[in-house]
Amino acid sequence: MSHSSIAIVGGGFSGTLAAIHLVRRLSGVPIVLFEEAPEAGPGLAYGGHAAGQLLNTRAGVMSAFAESPDDFQRFAGAELGREVAADEFLPRPLYGAYLKRLLEDARARYPRLEVRRERVVDLVASGETGGATLWLKGGSTFEAAQVILATGNQDSAFRSSIWSEHATPVRDERAFDGLGADDSVMIIGSGLSMADVIAGLERRGHRGPVHVTSRHGLLPHGYAPRSGVEPPALDFLPDSDLRRSVRLFRRAVAEHEAAGGHWRDLFDALRPVTPGLWLELSPRDRGRFLRFISPFWEVHRHLCAPESRTMLDRWLADGRLTLHRGTLVSVVRGGGRWTVELAARANGQPTRSLTVDRILDATGPARDLATIRQPLVANLLRRGFLTSDAHRLGAETLPDYRAVQRDGSPSPWLRVLGPMLRARYFEATSVGELRLHAAALATRIAGERTVARPREVAA
Repeated sequence: MSHSSIAIVGGGFSGTLAAIHLVRRLSGVPIVLFEEAPEAGPGLAYGGHAAGQLLNTRAGVMSAFAESPDDFQRFAGAELGREVAADEFLPRPLYGAYLKRLLEDARARYPRLEVRRERVVDLVASGETGGATLWLKGGSTFEAAQVILATGNQDSAFRSSIWSEHATPVRDERAFDGLGADDSVMIIGSGLSMADVIAGLERRGHRGPVHVTSRHGLLPHGYAPRSGVEPPALDFLPDSDLRRSVRLFRRAVAEHEAAGGHWRDLFDALRPVTPGLWLELSPRDRGRFLRFISPFWEVHRHLCAPESRTMLDRWLADGRLTLHRGTLVSVVRGGGRWTVELAARANGQPTRSLTVDRILDATGPARDLATIRQPLVANLLRRGFLTSDAHRLGAETLPDYRAVQRDGSPSPWLRVLGPMLRARYFEATSVGELRLHAAALATRIAGERTVARPREVAA
């Protein structure tokens, strides 16, 4: 393989889109996408385990290409044999099929794009070429001039807990194996992943009690149609003063609702400027936001399908679902069941004890790189090619997506894409943001190659 190759590690949404954008701009350069799963494209979020689950975002904003906003709608309409409305919440596997089709089309059109179903376990700098050597699980190696790390969401936030051995991750194919219809279940985490679990239990005809616990006991809000009232411009929010920004934002929400609008309109308006606001905050204010505001921000910003929220409300009303606000302090297994103790967060309230047949981990993806039990990430941290940010949200990067190394210098060959960009932009998890990052990174790399080419010819 040529030393001019670009290797992309991770074949989910971000890696797939990066490969497609790169091969369109650099059709003569070998682009190799490494993905150990049987299929590249769907990734963890839209793979086979998501059968029966709905997307948490409307079809009209799920196009992989910002310049073609109805691309996914047209694909979905062709697959379903009917017209798809922009405000529909479609099955998640359908989106996985969309990504798979995009990749297949790109491979058919650009023969220099290759998909290798192999696991990358380590990266080392290659002194001879100035790029990197990828070490694969089977023991072979691959030389690349540049590497894009697009491994997506990995592990779960609960994996670092001492009680994690008792819980089964909800994305594990065995999560529901052997679960009786009347068995009791505890779900750790009360966000979007929890809503997917409840949907899965309902499809299986589950009747037993379900306990959901999280530190704050907050459930995700459901989408609702826009109010039609024009939201105010939010350029008055001071970038460097968190306390004043929050106060002014709350006032804007109250005034907008008084005019007949809805708070969702304000969150939609804030979304494009969120990265800029985050970049301008001081380290102290970032810490304050994560500690005091982030849990409430998440349930208002990351909404679920209306059907999902209706289902949660029905389960709560029926008494099948009980929401607990607290922290796990003990998990003991005995007789094939688990006894869990929950400490209330309010002073003076007693510790609660629950006995359940299954504990499911729905806490969402891990953000702290040090807690991710994945050889490649661990090796990159150990070698100093990758560093965590001070708030443990992801990887330190520069505006050109280069990874910041342990010594503070930018990596000459490693770029970062996907949710690890949360450290710089805070919002880097949805299709709307990640598709822009994939296109921007491909454009930058192509531009660098174009500038470098005359020098190579002259040499």
